[in-house]
Amino acid sequence: MKHFKTLIISAAIGATGLPAMAQEVTTLRVGSWLPPHHLIVSGIIEPWAAAIEDETGGSLQFEVMTSALGPPPAQFDLLLDQSFDVGYGVSGHNAGRFTMTQVMDLPFMSPDPWAGSAAAWQTYEKYGDEYGEHEGAHVVGLFTHSNPNINMAEGRVETLSDLEGKTIRVGGNVTGRIMSELGASPVQLPPTEAQTAMSRGVADGITFPSESIDFFGITPVINSITRIPGGLYTDTFWVAFNEDSWNGLTDEQRAAVNKHSGMAIALLAGFAWTNGDTFGEEKLVEKGVEFLTLSEEDVATARDRLEPLQTEWLEQAEEKGFDGEAILTYARDMVEHYRADKVVNVVK
Repeated sequence: MKHFKTLIISAAIGATGLPAMAQEVTTLRVGSWLPPHHLIVSGIIEPWAAAIEDETGGSLQFEVMTSALGPPPAQFDLLLDQSFDVGYGVSGHNAGRFTMTQVMDLPFMSPDPWAGSAAAWQTYEKYGDEYGEHEGAHVVGLFTHSNPNINMAEGRVETLSDLEGKTIRVGGNVTGRIMSELGASPVQLPPTEAQTAMSRGVADGITFPSESIDFFGITPVINSITRIPGGLYTDTFWVAFNEDSWNGLTDEQRAAVNKHSGMAIALLAGFAWTNGDTFGEEKLVEKGVEFLTLSEEDVATARDRLEPLQTEWLEQAEEKGFDGEAILTYARDMVEHYRADKVVNVVK
């Protein structure tokens, strides 16, 4: 994609009569499929872009698009087609395309958005070049959302057996498989259709973090929420440049992007999802929604039932020529290293 380039005045020495110094500005378009006030845009993408703009003294600018050029599953291909310079998306929206990158999508991998996002990036930074899943793009960040709950419009999920026969809205391929293994019937719908689906009885509930329940206007139809300790699943999001757009930057601009990407994006995600969940949960409490927590026994049962997903992922890794056990072990080590509930202020 051709960048927009302009000249700006960076300094002027009027009294001496010397000519003003001009600086070339490169403006990159950021493809976006979410509303501008969604936390991914306002809490992650925009702060990231602003930090880079400041770092480059304004020589690199970002224009976040306000209208989507295509649905969420099309975002990576739109990026490759140079419809925009920078994009973001959900790896699980393209089933089978980003299998290795989705290691954090496996059940009970991400206990919180800080650990999940950090581990996703650290693992990709170590192994991602081998995967070859993002050819044509330059990935600068990965992050995960916060812990999802089982949010019910009808009935309540106090035990795993309560999920049997329930229709649950899911957002991605792995999530759908998880619900199936736990006895529910998954239905994949856009989040904007979730409230209507539940109010009409098309779906009994939805798997979503508290932030998303409030943001997409689903709070009015929710009656009970079941928390799953340990994080039942997560989605891995990517942030990337089109390769040509990346190569078109100066060395200084690329250095600025690198400085504010990677783990910096993971930290932004941790802040954004944690704050968003706090706000969303306040709205749910105001409505009088009942909060439940799945018992330790049921969590252990869920882990056992979902073990086949890990086994299948390891088999797929082997088919692709990767050491899946090493990747999985490293990802889990990174989770433990960065988890938010880690106790550090103790004397041994």
